[in-house]
Amino acid sequence: MQVADGYLKIPMFGFTESLNVSVSDAIILQNLVSCMRTKNINWKLDDEEHRELEFKWARKTIKRVDEIIARFQEQKNL
Repeated sequence: MQVADGYLKIPMFGFTESLNVSVSDAIILQNLVSCMRTKNINWKLDDEEHRELEFKWARKTIKRVDEIIARFQEQKNL
């Protein structure tokens, strides 16, 4: 706790003693999204921001992405 940026507590009822990370994340994200929607916060990405994030993600996750892009550009120029 001393080195954490922050912390929160998720109330648990019944016989539950702990939650795994994915369940905890889902609860936190649901709460966050609900709060953002009720307060009319403009949190959505515009089309350009969305495309940019998709390209960043693709570059990090697709093996040999540079070769694939080069091949696509070659075919596009034919």
